[in-house]
Amino acid sequence: MRMKLFFWKAAVLGCGAFFLPAAGMSGGTGELAAAVSARLVSCEHAVDGRVTARGAAMGTVFTVRAYPGHGMDGARTEEACMRALACAVFWEGVMSAMDAESRLAALNAAPAGVKVPVSPELRRVLSLSLEYARLTRGTFDPTLGPFIRLWKKSRRLGVLPSREDLERARRASGWEKLSVDGEGVMKAAEGMRVDLGGIGKGFAVDRMADMLKERGVESFCIDSTSDVLAGAPPPGMQGWKLRVAVGEGRLEQRLMSYAAVSTSGDAHQFAEIGGVAYSHVLDPATGLGVTEGRQVSVQAPAAALADALSTAACVMSEEAFRALAGKIPGVSVLGFFRHPPPENERSRAFSGQKIP
Repeated sequence: MRMKLFFWKAAVLGCGAFFLPAAGMSGGTGELAAAVSARLVSCEHAVDGRVTARGAAMGTVFTVRAYPGHGMDGARTEEACMRALACAVFWEGVMSAMDAESRLAALNAAPAGVKVPVSPELRRVLSLSLEYARLTRGTFDPTLGPFIRLWKKSRRLGVLPSREDLERARRASGWEKLSVDGEGVMKAAEGMRVDLGGIGKGFAVDRMADMLKERGVESFCIDSTSDVLAGAPPPGMQGWKLRVAVGEGRLEQRLMSYAAVSTSGDAHQFAEIGGVAYSHVLDPATGLGVTEGRQVSVQAPAAALADALSTAACVMSEEAFRALAGKIPGVSVLGFFRHPPPENERSRAFSGQKIP
């Protein structure tokens, strides 16, 4: 275990050193290492050379499976995996809407109508989020923070928001009211809160893959539970094995490489209020959880794109989403099905609490 912790701390230090100059952070890498060294969950070496490392970030567990690249041994492969996990922790500090010390929290606290200087990292993910909002015509919207706050309260209390509260949140939301350029970010609506929950994990997975490739690892698979990104296939195989839900409790096994898959839906995350089951995915048009039970799995060249599209797919009609997906190179719909909430989970959901 000492060796694992050594590599984890070294990875955090390396990740911090890699990002700190660009991010303009004033804190040292020692503080960063101390903050995240306890987040390593496990690290295992298989007889075929595969390294499997798990670390906690963004409210979930990221799993990195990797085979040694050319000229690499197990130790160097493990170090690369640790660096990738450290990246997830780093990006959580950039994108988290829950952490009062995050870069995003600072932007959310800034007044409207003022151009706010932000780090290159936050500018990068915000620009991509707005690009995907335009692509999906706002069905993926990174500015739903006011609605999300209301919905969390509703889930907790089991009562829908009032019309007045919904209208107030609507005035403070809308991706068209957020602008990003080389000088900074400006919110045009008072009370706007950016929330990157619909793209954050996918974006972090992409950056983790970048780190692995920079360290010489080509054959890898990164899994954040809802988002999976595969690089080159494992040695001697055609791809990484992935099971995708296709409806009626059935799973289909697929082989994937050089692609990402993201799954969104309310199979296990919903709230029942007034006899209606609401998804944890919000409809920007209403500010409430989507009421049509569905689960969607989308394949795309990048995890951030797959993440945003799977979120949008829970809001759009199936016909409209399939038409959109068909126009984007490298994007395909692996699973799109409707379902009622499982009976054994309805009682658990009645209070409005999030189902893990």
